[in-house]
Amino acid sequence: MNSKLKWGLLTLLIAFGGAVSCFFNVMSHTEEIKFSDEPSGNIKVSVIVPVYNTEKYLDECLKSIENQTLREIEIICVNDGSKDGSRKILEEHAKNDDRIKVINQENAGVASARNHGLREAHGDYVAFVDSDDVITPWAYEKLYESAKKYRVNVVASELTKFEDGTDPNIDSMKYDDTKVSFHRRRKYQNPFYDMIGNTAFMVTKIYRREFLAENNIWFKDGVTHYEDGLFNFLVFARLREVVQDKNPFYCYRIDRPGSAVTEFNAKKVLKASTTVSKELVDNFDLFNFNRGSEWLVSKILDLNYKHITKDTKDENDRKYFAKIVVDLMADKLIAEHGVKLQGWQQKQYNELKNIAYPD
Repeated sequence: MNSKLKWGLLTLLIAFGGAVSCFFNVMSHTEEIKFSDEPSGNIKVSVIVPVYNTEKYLDECLKSIENQTLREIEIICVNDGSKDGSRKILEEHAKNDDRIKVINQENAGVASARNHGLREAHGDYVAFVDSDDVITPWAYEKLYESAKKYRVNVVASELTKFEDGTDPNIDSMKYDDTKVSFHRRRKYQNPFYDMIGNTAFMVTKIYRREFLAENNIWFKDGVTHYEDGLFNFLVFARLREVVQDKNPFYCYRIDRPGSAVTEFNAKKVLKASTTVSKELVDNFDLFNFNRGSEWLVSKILDLNYKHITKDTKDENDRKYFAKIVVDLMADKLIAEHGVKLQGWQQKQYNELKNIAYPD
């Protein structure tokens, strides 16, 4: 996928409640997955790095984490069955830095890898870095300082993008303390409209580990797109307070051959987006805030409508996925929960219904 098409997809992701991302496979599971209950010691942030066939970028990524000004971190690298030299690079770094823990597993996808890392995490807060990206030297020091100062469960920052093959110049980036703000949500305020403008990209945030454990929030295995969007929807719906740091600390590599975002497959994306839609509807009561139903319908349509009507060329696939979305909305949202569709929502719903159930 070219840069324009890729960022078109990211723009769609960012439309969900202020944003989303390439897809964080998360849900609030009914079957609890156990977090570690071992004491954290002096570990302030656990950095979880899922790794799959990124030998070209892995050394640069790990060095940017190892060079953090916050020294009290652990770096949990989950090798998800890489077939290239990634495992060797991980082991070499682990020999030179005892904060690095390497976990090897059979290939099971990024959601499984992140969940594996969460189970092994011991830090007060957890963070995620993709193994082809880099972060600024002061990233976790500043985010952790804000987390402790304001006593919040989540601190959100910003990202900057750089093209594959170029230098992100992370050492030249300066930090501006005036770009930090605290936000408190009133009782029925919509957190996606009223708290902060950016609820996207899990890699730009740190999460209090106990908060995730208390609410049983994990990645949903098998979901390959929109996973961080789902994760943040379930996180932010529960938040009362958050800190927004407008400094960009995460450097996101674009146009990398073979990445999940670069190689777009409409059918694969729709398998994920319809699964995410079902998870959101299953958590309907969680979105009991101002304009919550309107927001939820918007997310489901944002996730699926364009992929079905524009991106999917096979008529059988279009009909199959349109039927999933229409039945979900008709049976669960409209019939069961009494949701009323807005004008543009009704128009898109009717179009999907005509595709699913042609006359």
